[in-house]
Amino acid sequence: MDYSVIIRTIGKAGAKYQRLLASIERSTIQPKEILVVLPDGYDPPPETLGKETYLFCEKGMVNQRLVGINACKTPYALILDDDIAFEPGFIEKVSAPVVDGSYGLSAGPLTEFFPNRGKQAFLSAVMGLACPTVFHKSRYNSVLQTTGYSYNRHIKPGRLYETQSAPWTCFFADVEKLKSIRFDDERWLDMNGYSAHDDTIMFYKAWLCGIKSVIVADAPYQHLDAATSRIGVNTKYYSSLSFNSYILWKRFLCHNKNGITKALSYIPFRYHELICGFFYRLLYGKESSIAYRQGYREARAWTKSDTYRDLPPITK
Repeated sequence: MDYSVIIRTIGKAGAKYQRLLASIERSTIQPKEILVVLPDGYDPPPETLGKETYLFCEKGMVNQRLVGINACKTPYALILDDDIAFEPGFIEKVSAPVVDGSYGLSAGPLTEFFPNRGKQAFLSAVMGLACPTVFHKSRYNSVLQTTGYSYNRHIKPGRLYETQSAPWTCFFADVEKLKSIRFDDERWLDMNGYSAHDDTIMFYKAWLCGIKSVIVADAPYQHLDAATSRIGVNTKYYSSLSFNSYILWKRFLCHNKNGITKALSYIPFRYHELICGFFYRLLYGKESSIAYRQGYREARAWTKSDTYRDLPPITK
């Protein structure tokens, strides 16, 4: 199996990046190439295996990943953040359902991203951010009309779980199928400085395009969380979050909907918008709530612009 490793970084993850490199070096199936994508003006990380190719581009979580994917020369790729660690047999397990042609995208389970049990899980459900799965217990995640997701904590060993969404932190892909999603069309995700919902939109767009994604229960990995993207997070985070939430709902969740079905979709989405605005003000202060509402206003205005209207259709 010929595959590439594509790493998005700003070069400052330190010891956590070193653990990622050690995981790659110990892997039972070695990559043909390692592409490390950095923003223009940033220095490559001092930690190295000595066989990386460094690519530079305009800074952006989406843009950096796309530059790596578009430069990839192998039929398969493991696409990573810079703070991931995994066992030597991870690649064998996570790649199997893609290489055999059953799925286009795969990932290991990362249930630590689900809300903690108790108050956090309850509040997340009330806000429409994340809810326990009720109707699709054979899936890992399902995307909700609120733009949140439902989740399945009860992952059983040896099982494969189809999913409509997964974290972008670590996934394996058939490169040709990944490119066919035309995620280059969604570079708008980076336009406000924080690419909220980038992972949801990529996996859900794949779903809409007929490219299936799967979670391999036996391929867990560690997210070491270098948290470089969270440095300086402020009110801009909330405006970007609400902006991207609205576009996710309008462009993707309303895909091929009209009339009554679109109106019914708007009810949970509008509930989510109002309840989150209330709780963000209560929990994080007035400025956060104002920024959150401002993001929605800017998104609604942007959907009336020629730039939005000129976005290519999701499916051909």
